[in-house]
Amino acid sequence: MNAGQQLLPTGRFGNILLATECSEFSQSAEDLAAALAVQFQGRVTAMTMVVSNPEYESVAFGLLQEKESAAMQQLVQVKERIMLQGVPCDVQVRRGVYPHDEIIDAAVEIGADLVVMGRRGRRGLARLMVGDATARVVAKSPCKVLVVPRGQTLWHKTIFLATDGSRYSDRAAVTATILAKKANIPLRVVSVVESKSNTNRHAIAKDALDRVFNHAREEGVEVTGNVIEGHPVVDVLAEAAAACQADLVVGGSHGRTGMERVFLGSVMERLIGRVSCPVLAIKGG
Repeated sequence: MNAGQQLLPTGRFGNILLATECSEFSQSAEDLAAALAVQFQGRVTAMTMVVSNPEYESVAFGLLQEKESAAMQQLVQVKERIMLQGVPCDVQVRRGVYPHDEIIDAAVEIGADLVVMGRRGRRGLARLMVGDATARVVAKSPCKVLVVPRGQTLWHKTIFLATDGSRYSDRAAVTATILAKKANIPLRVVSVVESKSNTNRHAIAKDALDRVFNHAREEGVEVTGNVIEGHPVVDVLAEAAAACQADLVVGGSHGRTGMERVFLGSVMERLIGRVSCPVLAIKGG
């Protein structure tokens, strides 16, 4: 794809799955899911889960029912807060062994456009990685995933887009442009290449920026950006996002084949853990 080619349309947010613990760590995710649903005239399905397995159910079925009842009561409170914003909201309490499996299954069942989930604190190892459930949801989700740290609100300063020119990055570019236009805020675009990368890598990065610039300007969005040399990629991206005071980071969840895996596996997970703002990982439309 060259700079003159168009980015494919994407960016639906009408059907949002909110995966919540019904705790202080999920409050910001709950609020942001509702705010996005208001912006895009969408609906929210709020879900939580009770950890269970057949062996546990056979010996403690009554306790399991109590946990489910308590979880439903908490979810109803979440639903009421969301519906006060004029947003339709359904609730689900699911049983399962692994949270990421239940989140992904729920997303598939409702045909979610977006999964919204909270992120725990950044002390100790949390600064280097995110929780196992979060990482697995980002890796396996059939749709976009928004990871929201505690205390964050809907973006109002700058949206930061990281691109490597892959098809997932192009989808991320369209989504980031839509969000920037809705919020009437600028878009900052960065493509990172290794210091020892060949000329072709630089050309790919420049071409990726040109496509984003063309699309954003066509949509009336203020856009700036550049190609940065550096390593490791996650450090360069985190520093660039902080430098422009970004309050949302957007990127594709898979990088270019054969290149530094900018958004693949542990690098994407560490980026989520490194920045203080919400991170939106893009896969499908």
